[in-house]
Amino acid sequence: MTAKKTASGLVSFFTKPKTFVAGAILGLVVATVVVTRFFLPAKEVVHEVETLSPSVVFERVVAQDELVCASQNYAIVDKATDTARLFDLIDLPWTTNSFWYRYCGTIKAGVNLQTAEFSQDEGDANKLTVTLDQPYVISNTPDMSKSGVLEERNNIFNSIDVSDVDAFQRQCIERSEQEVVDGGLYNEARANAEANLKAMFAAALGDQAELTVVFREA
Repeated sequence: MTAKKTASGLVSFFTKPKTFVAGAILGLVVATVVVTRFFLPAKEVVHEVETLSPSVVFERVVAQDELVCASQNYAIVDKATDTARLFDLIDLPWTTNSFWYRYCGTIKAGVNLQTAEFSQDEGDANKLTVTLDQPYVISNTPDMSKSGVLEERNNIFNSIDVSDVDAFQRQCIERSEQEVVDGGLYNEARANAEANLKAMFAAALGDQAELTVVFREA
């Protein structure tokens, strides 16, 4: 019986140290994880910043095709009259008809970016130049909810025809676009185009970029 107890005691003696060593290793691993996670400073995440060159910025601007720079609402109210003619030589006064018409819409002016040109000063890379064509009418959209005949005076000998209204509408479109020139909308479009392009280049390249906008002669 003494020999059995001695053997049992030897087994117990060599088993316990192994358990102790395994526990110590596990504790060391846990401690390392805790210290690393909560006490050591976190690694900074480095984000790559895209570096844009002036030519790349210009390409992205040109990709927009057109730049709307100014818009104006208009309302034209006028009277249209029509008189039948004999052999296209003599007016027949008893055949006169007339109508008052209001034509409303919105006209937008801008620049064509597809024809723009870009250059960079050889001596100073921050000095940039963009050359543009003169502004033009990008769109002239009627507001048919506000447009229409206000008053008409028809004539049984010469009734008002749809073609008469269509012809008057075409006159209103031409008149509205002429008023754009006379009213200075193109001047506003040039100023806004310059301001918008400078803002785009400054946002992409920083305040050190000096952009000059030049308009070609018409």
